[in-house]
Amino acid sequence: MPIFTIMLAVIAVASLVDAVRNRKALFDARLTMDERQRLTRLALFVLVPISVILHELGHAVFVKALGGQIVGWGFFLYYGYVEHIGRYTPIELAWIAFAGTLVNVILGLGAFAWAWFKPGNVAVTYLLFVFGAFSLLNALVFYPLIDALGGVSGDWETIYSRQTPVFSVIIGVLHAAILIAGVVLWRDPRIRAGYERRTGLRQQFAAFAGPRPEMQPDDGRRELAGVLAVAAGTASNGWRHPVTIATDDQVGAAQIVVRWTSGGFQRGLLVHAIPGADGARVEFYAAVQSTEPTSHAYQRPLTRIDGHPTPTELAAHIRRFLDYVDTWDGATVMNPN
Repeated sequence: MPIFTIMLAVIAVASLVDAVRNRKALFDARLTMDERQRLTRLALFVLVPISVILHELGHAVFVKALGGQIVGWGFFLYYGYVEHIGRYTPIELAWIAFAGTLVNVILGLGAFAWAWFKPGNVAVTYLLFVFGAFSLLNALVFYPLIDALGGVSGDWETIYSRQTPVFSVIIGVLHAAILIAGVVLWRDPRIRAGYERRTGLRQQFAAFAGPRPEMQPDDGRRELAGVLAVAAGTASNGWRHPVTIATDDQVGAAQIVVRWTSGGFQRGLLVHAIPGADGARVEFYAAVQSTEPTSHAYQRPLTRIDGHPTPTELAAHIRRFLDYVDTWDGATVMNPN
């Protein structure tokens, strides 16, 4: 445990130093995929441990409020404990156990509420959303699973004790309600669109509807190219091959090219987006060429989407076509079906 904690502490310090050194670019008006990953590390390795401290503080406050005495405590970034003694009823022990989780739930829901109703800088908003998700998942999913499957006599064993059936049922209903509500809301297209707008993924799709009056036409294309880049980065993140992504804002349109090499072929997926209030569309093309010096490239249109797809929808299409083009072999290239 000490070695693991030291390793996590080193990562936390590195994430914090990186955020401080690159704060101007990291907290400007636009987020790249790399900057989103940096902010995710900041939330996971710096903010989550802070929430663990506050979790243990919640236990301590209830111990004191119920007349107990704190005799020891420990903190290991993602795990902590408060040792205490006192004369408690079963329901008082249940409240002491639940106090830490209550702090995490308040922190998580509070971060979501602030990011949703008081959005400001896109980086800060994104950081709040990520921290809120981590805080709730840690408190309501990971910790209960560790308690149930890991043989750890922790808070949730006390919360769901047979000695406090009414309390356990009430907490169980609230527990399930928060998790179910989270899944339902995240699957709602309106919520997803709102999240994308607030974190810079959606960019309000002004580029698809044409440039705003105060914007030059080139600015609209750059914004559109940024939306395509975010969708491509999301789709290729964690994919089985390393890819290169290049954006290109053209006359009246923007496009992005995702390139990779596999199976003896150089492969590419081109996404070409044309803005416009009535004729907006996104076109997908594939290009495959053998790595042999004398080979010729084979290009093929894949599909066309009319209207204003969201970055999430674009990412789903891009990931599907990455998988599709990656399965093409020599016979497919010579005799495409």
